[in-house]
This record gives sequence, structure tokens and C-alpha cells, in this order.
Amino acid sequence: MSSVANSQLQLRCGLVLKNRLVKTAMSEKMAQGLLPSSNHEKVYKRWAEGGWAALITGNIMVSDKYLGSNEDVAVTGSVSNLLKSWPEWTAVTKNQNCHMIAQLNHPGRQSAIGAGKRSIFSKTIAPSAFPINLGDNIVAKLICMLVFGTPSAMTRYDIDVVIAQFTQAAQLAYQAGFQGVEVHAAHGFLLSQFMSLNSNKRDDEFGGSTDKRVELALRIIRSIRREVPKTFCVGVKINSADFKDEEGMTQMLRHIELIQQEEIDYINLSGGSFEDPQMMSTNSSLQPSSTRSRSSIREGFFLRTSAEIRRRFPNLTLLVTGGFRSRNGVAGALDSNACDLIGLGRPAVKYPELPNKIMFNEDIGDDEARFDVESAPGGGWLASKVRSVGAGAETPDASSNSLQPHLEKIARSIPRSSTSSYSHPGQENDHLFKAVCSTCFALRDCVNADNHVQRKARRPPDLPEIHYGLIASGNRVLKDASTRDRWAKEHGILCFEREAAGVMNILPCLVIRGICDYADAYKDKTWQNYAAATAAAYAKLLLCHTAPSRAESKTVIDDWDSSLYIYGSGDGPPAKRRRA
Repeated sequence: MSSVANSQLQLRCGLVLKNRLVKTAMSEKMAQGLLPSSNHEKVYKRWAEGGWAALITGNIMVSDKYLGSNEDVAVTGSVSNLLKSWPEWTAVTKNQNCHMIAQLNHPGRQSAIGAGKRSIFSKTIAPSAFPINLGDNIVAKLICMLVFGTPSAMTRYDIDVVIAQFTQAAQLAYQAGFQGVEVHAAHGFLLSQFMSLNSNKRDDEFGGSTDKRVELALRIIRSIRREVPKTFCVGVKINSADFKDEEGMTQMLRHIELIQQEEIDYINLSGGSFEDPQMMSTNSSLQPSSTRSRSSIREGFFLRTSAEIRRRFPNLTLLVTGGFRSRNGVAGALDSNACDLIGLGRPAVKYPELPNKIMFNEDIGDDEARFDVESAPGGGWLASKVRSVGAGAETPDASSNSLQPHLEKIARSIPRSSTSSYSHPGQENDHLFKAVCSTCFALRDCVNADNHVQRKARRPPDLPEIHYGLIASGNRVLKDASTRDRWAKEHGILCFEREAAGVMNILPCLVIRGICDYADAYKDKTWQNYAAATAAAYAKLLLCHTAPSRAESKTVIDDWDSSLYIYGSGDGPPAKRRRA
């Protein structure tokens, strides 16, 4: 058992941490009216009693206009309500020698439409007017457009407002009883957007060079330091997602050099964003072994980067977050001096008393002291599905006839008199005509209709094919094969909706359609019921595919014993799990 992991650490501000384990920031999604709820108090009390040295909160958004989620805690216009609820939140750790640190954040362009007190037609803000990039496929581009839109490039006034918002949030955190704040400059949020060459194309004092891209973060740190006592902790979370090559590493080290010259207490090294969810990696090379020397390398996602930062800045306090799953992994990272503190997220959820019951429990051997958790998608469920499609993974997979049970259930649930109409009509009724017939009305005027039928390979009737792509929605019926083919070629359209212009262009929509004809002159309702049943079956399959272990984590409190469970963590007996 590592003596370093259980040793104290004094930060620059004088704050003393009783050990080296930190519950790092995660999105709680439990706020009510943008204020912490009683569930926050239950969760953080449980963590404080579990032996953690410090608890870093999930995002506290510095503006209620731009949120990552409407369940975020945020600074609101009602300071009196805030200064009533925040102290109740921090009070739960007072007698546990456990310090609470508020993570302050602004999402920038990663604020979805409808997240925040702004019009759904209002744009988000970012250093430059470049949208999020989830991939090059048409589905990803549509999601980006519908969910996030293209941000507005921030003016100097916008920048001054953001600096003031971070400063006010830090002041309120101090008044509410937090022992510190963490300025979030990672995970693709606003400050990370400024620091990244990929998203910052400015040519003023806040962009155009490595030094200028970090200027906004520096001004925020200085402003906070001027307004809070020197004994108040100020940390900064930075991202490794944009610094993958040698040039990127040089830029990151320069940013750290400038940041550490300010009066900060620690750097939290993390990674990932909506565009690149690194911390959700399931690569086997990241899985731990039972050998301590190998565990720290395999478990810590960013330890190699941390070691280089340590070499360059030996006096900088480093917190590394992401990938640690065992006592050996934690001990190896600390003993090698690659970092000073270990941040744990999902393990802290599955094992709230991890420090006391696993890490520092002498009754558990080193090789058995593990805190594995199941992987989860990054960037939200929908974004992860889009990225999978963009990578060529058409999921869920219907190749194993997995739709058939759902189709059969639909057939059993309707009256027997209608069952046949929801069954496969038979391939003898599947007619695809050549475009030459496009001018024929229902083929009544075509004397060579039979010669225009295109022969297709026969497929099993119980194996529908699943396609992903662009759907064209209109308010009139398309009955022209040549127009169909031209639009498909020019715009990549996969499916034409008939008389179904019901998709909103201001909110994200996932559309599932069953194909019932070929958008040509041959209008036949034979396949409509079966197509509807197939679409419903696939929707069911899609929802089943996002089983709890793969759904976006959702915190739930058990009212009987205040046990903490995460939807998808696999923690606890099945009877105690809750479903969304």
C-alpha cells in the first residue's frame, strides 16, 4: 500500500488535503431551478464520509444564459436564493475534513439549443464562428447544425462579461463556504475553445499565437485572485485533447508555463470533448494489470503528458484525472512522482467510500484493491451514436435478425383480423421500376411496364435492411423516379418522406422511417403497415441497444438508505437499480 497516497499535501494557498484522492468533477444533473437540490447534499455527504480529501463539483455555469444542461447548477440573477442553497450544499462536508471545490465553467459553443435562458433562435458564443465538428458524414453535420448551430464570434464586450461572470462566481463560492474553485479550461468548453488552434481563429489580443490564445484564461485567473483571499484555492483544469503531436505538446507546455506564473494552486490534467471523448476510451491498452509498475501506465490516460509537465515544472502541483481503476495504478502514478493528486470520477460514483473501504483498507490486498467501472459514451448518447455511424459502425446491428422478435410482438399485440396487414407482404409485391416509367401514372399508360421492372436479389422476408442517411421531408407526394434519383445524387438523400413535413429544424430530431415504396409513379399502399411496424420495431431495438451500461450516466438517490447509484454503473443488486 502506497504511503504517498495516504499522505497529506499542502497547496500553495495553505489548504491541507488529508490524502491524495480527489473526487473529480462530473455532471450531477440534479439541479432544480439551477440551484443545488437536496440530492446534491445527500450525494456529497456520502462522498465526504467516504474519506475523500476533496470533492470537485460538477459544472457550475457562470451564466444561466448558456448551460451544458438545464439540470446544471448555475449563477442566477437571484443571489439571495443562491447564497441560501449553496451554503446548505457545502455544509455537509464541514465535519469530515473534506474540502469542496467549485468547478466554474462556461460551455461556449457546447451549449445546445434550449439549454439556458436564451431564445432558441439565439446563437451560442465562441472565440470564432466555427461550429462543433462531430464528423464528416451528413448525419453528424445535421446533428451539429440542429443541436448546437454555428456560434457567434465573441466581441470584446462579450469577453469582458465572461471575465466578470467567472469572477462573480468565485466570489459567491467563497461566500457560500467552498474552499476553492477550479476554472474549467478543458473538455472543449469556452476557455478550452480559446486555447485551441482548432477553434480559435482570432487575430486580436485573444488569438493568433500560442500566448494570446491563453490570454482569456489568464485574465480570469488574475481577476479571481484579486477578489478572493489568498487562502482560497484556485485550480485550473486543462485539456490534452488538442495537443497530440510534438507541436501541440509545445503549445500546451507554454500555456502551462504562463498559467503557473499566476497564483494557482494546482493544474488538473484531463482530456476529451464532444468532438473527441478521450476519457471514455475502451481501448484494451488502457486496462490495468496486477503489476504496479505497469498499472500506472496502462490506467492513467494522461500520465505520459503529466510526466513531461512534471519534468518541466517540478514545483507545480499536478492532479491527473482519468482511467485509474486500482490501488496499484494510483500508487504507481504517485510513487513515480508523475503527479501529486489522483482524480477519480466514475469509480467515485460506483464506490462512494472508495478511499476508506478500498484504497486505504489494509484487509484488502493490493491486487484485489480494484474499482473497475463499465465504459460509457462521451459527449452524450446521441453524439456517441453519430460518431459510431461516422466511423462506419451501423449500430444497432440487425444482421442477426434482432428485429424479428419485436416485429412478432407487434403482430401479437394487434387484433387477429389485422395481423396479416402488418406482416411481410411477400417479395412478389416488391416492384422497382426503371426511371423510364416516371411519367406513367400508376403505370396505367405504360404498355411495357413488365419490361421496366428491375430484378433484385431475393432477401429473407424476416431480415429488413437498416440504412442511415439524410431524409428529405416535404408537404407533397413525390411521384417521379428521375427527380428522386437526381436529388439523391446531388444531395445524398436516402429517403423521401411523403406528406410528412413534421420535423422541426430548431430542435434535435432522430427520425426513423419504414420504407413503403420507391417515390415513383407506382403508388401502392401494400407495404405501408409493414413499414410502420418495422420502424416501430427498430425504434424499440435502438432503445434496447442503449442498455443501462451504455446510457448516459444519470444520478439517482435511493430514498431508503441514501445509497448512491448511477444509471449504467452496474452498482448494487438489480432490485435497487432505477430505470429512467
